[in-house]
Amino acid sequence: MSVERFNLSGRRVIVTGGARGLGFGMGIGMAQAGAEVWALDILEDRFDVANAEAGEAGVTIDFFECDVRSPEQVRELAARCDDGTPLVLLNNAGIGERTPMMDLPYEEWSKVLDVNTYGLFVCARAFGAVMLSQGGGSIVNIASVYGFLGPDARLYTIYDGGPSSVAYCASKGGVLGITRSLAAGWAARGVRVNSISPGMFITDQTSDIVDETGKAAILGRTPMARFGRPDDLIGAAIFLASDASSFVTGHNLVVDGGWSIW
Repeated sequence: MSVERFNLSGRRVIVTGGARGLGFGMGIGMAQAGAEVWALDILEDRFDVANAEAGEAGVTIDFFECDVRSPEQVRELAARCDDGTPLVLLNNAGIGERTPMMDLPYEEWSKVLDVNTYGLFVCARAFGAVMLSQGGGSIVNIASVYGFLGPDARLYTIYDGGPSSVAYCASKGGVLGITRSLAAGWAARGVRVNSISPGMFITDQTSDIVDETGKAAILGRTPMARFGRPDDLIGAAIFLASDASSFVTGHNLVVDGGWSIW
């Protein structure tokens, strides 16, 4: 198979939560593979820095302020994509919670589900409608190993040994369910829907949840004995976005250094 099957030239990739962290890293990778990248985020104050960092990587990314929980904002951007350009949606926007279950406010539970699951649904519906009208497209949803595994609270600094990340786990399990449902419903209409489940990645948003002892414990039960890096997701995302995965739909690609195999 030619490596040209991985080329994204001529495609527009929408990355939600694309102004920082793993989403920004995947957006850089998509642009380097030839795609026109639109990064959607609520962090407008991050756009200038992210734009400069993209330039240092030799690519251009267009940044748009958008809350994935707002159907109106998402539909407006989706309508601008209805110009015949082949479309890819990378549903990456997500948050977690820091409160143990027994103290978790209902408002915090709702916010996590609103962003991670409802927001993903809103984007999949709006941009998926464009793909369906075009007769093809690819949606890549970012799930998590904690969508199908229970977190070990003993590894984390911020928990007390009780149930943890309940809202996050519920939301990411929902991502896997949405992925399978949309894949089954849209396969015959040319729209593929897959997911990626990252394992242990330390980012600016998650660095406070483990101390050095916790990090050592996590590495001790990770077969590859390291944390994931942002560029570890790029290949998986490009594969699922491109023609290289033309007969793949409804699949959850686990990128976890072997975390989930034992």
